[in-house]
Amino acid sequence: MTRTVLRCLLLAALLGGCAEMREAPALSRVPPGLGVASADPVPAMAAEAAAALANSGRGLAGNPAATARAVGQLELVAAEFRRDPRWAPLPTAVETELRTARLEWRAALGIRSGAAPEAVATALGRAVLALQSRDTRAAAAALDPALFEPGGPVTLARLTAPGPLPQSMIASTVARDEATRLGQLRLGGPTGALDPNAGLLGGSGGPVAPSLR
Repeated sequence: MTRTVLRCLLLAALLGGCAEMREAPALSRVPPGLGVASADPVPAMAAEAAAALANSGRGLAGNPAATARAVGQLELVAAEFRRDPRWAPLPTAVETELRTARLEWRAALGIRSGAAPEAVATALGRAVLALQSRDTRAAAAALDPALFEPGGPVTLARLTAPGPLPQSMIASTVARDEATRLGQLRLGGPTGALDPNAGLLGGSGGPVAPSLR
């Protein structure tokens, strides 16, 4: 086999790898109520969650929709970072921080330890949409006891008063900064998984500041 052929094969393999790294997440993995109008929703959601959790999330008090949105986004972001090979270059510290933070936000809201991130994110997204429509009954119904302990109105009350979430603030900031850095290195390509129910980044569903198994 000639050197030219070998070079062509190597180039094809590299291009294939780049294409895999730039594969867009499926629309079904960005539940209504959680996505943002962005070319690449995963780092955009990390950025929005980090903004919502500034000052250890104290600004979330009294705003259950914002709490549900931020936590749902982090559940999804953490899952996508682990699932999608285009995020493989992220430092291991990102996964470590998110894993630790997930223990914190799940304990605060009573999310069951074995609940799948995608299922939790979907439920929280439904709660966000219901709360934005001022339908607290539908919001409580979205908080399935199979995912939340005890679920329903009690979990809705926890969303209203989640308490300080310092580790979640740290993890979301690290996730935002590292995803941004990776994007600037052109290692994470554009995607088109947008939430048709979402506003602009930092828009409906949460305050504007600065899916780990």
